[in-house]
Amino acid sequence: LHFLQFKIFKVNKKLGIYSAIQFIPNQKEVIQLLKERGFDVITTKPDRTSFEGQILGCDSYDDNLKLNLNEIDGFIYIGDGYFHPNALLLAQENEEEIKPVVLLNPVQEFCEIISREHIEKYLKKKKANLAKFYTQDIVGVFVSSKWGQEYKQSALKLKDMYKDKHFYYFVSDNFAESEMENFPWIEVWVNTACPRIGQDDITRHSKCVVNIKDIYRA
Repeated sequence: LHFLQFKIFKVNKKLGIYSAIQFIPNQKEVIQLLKERGFDVITTKPDRTSFEGQILGCDSYDDNLKLNLNEIDGFIYIGDGYFHPNALLLAQENEEEIKPVVLLNPVQEFCEIISREHIEKYLKKKKANLAKFYTQDIVGVFVSSKWGQEYKQSALKLKDMYKDKHFYYFVSDNFAESEMENFPWIEVWVNTACPRIGQDDITRHSKCVVNIKDIYRA
């Protein structure tokens, strides 16, 4: 880990550390190095994970992380790619200040800081999509048939919450843009499966897509 540049941090900061499952073995060394340089380290075991410090791409809400965001000054993510570290940014979207995530990539051997700007386009699109959900009458609700993503009961409750809307339910194991195009009369879609469908893909869908958890939170 010779490429880890500690000068990007301020001393005595408290950092949350996470990684994808294949990089769990790297955590012990990184934590030791940080502690030797005066940092405090916090790890948790988010929902549906198998190990302390593991994160899934769908852990993109603060309650999934099982972590008090006010207790930390930033994150370190050990791994490659942006899918998982973006989850740490998305989990902070309702905070006044989105704390940075340091991407520590052992594969390509570099450090990178990602912050609010990395998800700014998503945040703007999400706000617009929620506004459209409230104003449109015809809503399509995608219910996944995959194990672990079955939120049928939560989806059906939407009919009681918004009695003035017409809800149509679609059950499948795949939520694809090409399938959505077969139902042009649907004005807005609600995703009840993995939340990253309504986050990572939000800017490319031709129709508005809203995560059901965001509707409940609003």
